[in-house]
Amino acid sequence: MKRYFKHEAESDLDAGVAYLEFEGEWAIHQVEKYNDRWFCSNKEYHPEIGPTLADQPLSEMEFKPEYEISSEEFEGVWEEAMKHCE
Repeated sequence: MKRYFKHEAESDLDAGVAYLEFEGEWAIHQVEKYNDRWFCSNKEYHPEIGPTLADQPLSEMEFKPEYEISSEEFEGVWEEAMKHCE
């Protein structure tokens, strides 16, 4: 079963937002946006943010119920991110 989440994120680049798609316990897609810069899990590693895909199982993530989003919201973000990912 797939589940989708959105939460605030921070990196050396500034505060941003992260979107994750999980299949079962494991993240399969991830997007992070800091200001106008997009980072996607279509690359395994980015020198400025490190690994681009969460490596912890969903059960260990501390997501609040309000972090869960619809598949439509995630797919819209993923589609937009694919136009801009570094």
